[in-house]
Amino acid sequence: PTYTLAKMDGAISSVSAAYTLESGGGFDNHLFGASVGLSVPGMDYLNVNIYRAINDKIGFDKGDDNLFSVIYGYSNGNLIIDGFMDYRFGNDDGVEDSMNFTPQITYNLAPMLGLKNKLKVGVEYSYWTNKFGVDGADQNAVSLLLKAHL
Repeated sequence: PTYTLAKMDGAISSVSAAYTLESGGGFDNHLFGASVGLSVPGMDYLNVNIYRAINDKIGFDKGDDNLFSVIYGYSNGNLIIDGFMDYRFGNDDGVEDSMNFTPQITYNLAPMLGLKNKLKVGVEYSYWTNKFGVDGADQNAVSLLLKAHL
């Protein structure tokens, strides 16, 4: 969740306090930070976030670190291009810097099929270096998407 601290006109459209919880497999990471919304011509949204990650020591004894995140979206009719890029800074506990870039390209088929809710088909590409801060644990993955909005 984010809490908007200020809305403005101009290149910066908003400033927010942000929180994210990463949870699973016996760990909980709490990310506290700030988010800036940017007004970029042609883009639906572009947010830049910086977080301090308080990492749970029970699941992975990896210490705390910082995360820089960019979230973006663009649409042209029923064509949507959106995604994120996270850059996590390593720390002194043996965690390497890592980067996760995951764009999606989808098309909303609902208008052609006479549906009220969105039905998107598309593709996602995930490029993740040093996954979970492990040196050399890189991922390149392509996924086909079918998203139904209920």
